[in-house]
Amino acid sequence: MNQRFFLCICLGLITSSVFSQLEIQQQSSKKKGWKQEKTNTQVSFEFNRNTCFRTLIPNPDFLNKPLGERANEVSSNAWSYLLGLQTGLGRWLRFESGVQLLQNGEEYSYTSTETDSTFHYTNRYRYMGLPLSLNLQYGAKFKVFLGPGINPLLFNRYVQEKEWTTALGSTSSARFKEKNNQYTSAVLQAYLQAGMQYTGTNGWGLIAKATYRQQLTNTYGKYSEVIHKPYAWGWSIGLVKKL
Repeated sequence: MNQRFFLCICLGLITSSVFSQLEIQQQSSKKKGWKQEKTNTQVSFEFNRNTCFRTLIPNPDFLNKPLGERANEVSSNAWSYLLGLQTGLGRWLRFESGVQLLQNGEEYSYTSTETDSTFHYTNRYRYMGLPLSLNLQYGAKFKVFLGPGINPLLFNRYVQEKEWTTALGSTSSARFKEKNNQYTSAVLQAYLQAGMQYTGTNGWGLIAKATYRQQLTNTYGKYSEVIHKPYAWGWSIGLVKKL
């Protein structure tokens, strides 16, 4: 009787030990997922490369004149710059703001079919902006984010660069700057962005994102000949620093 009782105790201990080892091995084999953390407050300096264009229609409330050669304008690449601020609003949300120097633009080219004369111009509309964006985010040191935003913009100036070649072959260029009441002093832009960010243990990191933006109001005043609303898509890259 005592031998049977002793044998049952030994079997019970052995079985318990085997199952304990199996449970430990199963737990240790589980892979760790991304750690999710709230974003600390950070500053960034970003370079934005965008392909810009516009919708352009005659102003029906004024002269309603045809567009003429402006209908043949094409898209143009332009740089913008952002001094940004990002801060976490919980684990899944981040708020972004900053100060932005933003450019919109378009181009026009003409080549004569009868002579060697050519004509080309590039328009730039420059603004100071205050972008405001609320993004969904995921990750810790490496984060991905996506979200919409709005950007109130104050008009700075209009710049046009011209180049032309005469029928005799001489080449000339000119640069024209303008800041007057022809342009609306403030416009509103909406945008959508998606990107990724890495921040190292020393607090420095990199940020990269893609953006689409659409101006919601007219570049020109109420009594201008046209209604001009730029839009653009492109990418940004920059440095971030944890505060």
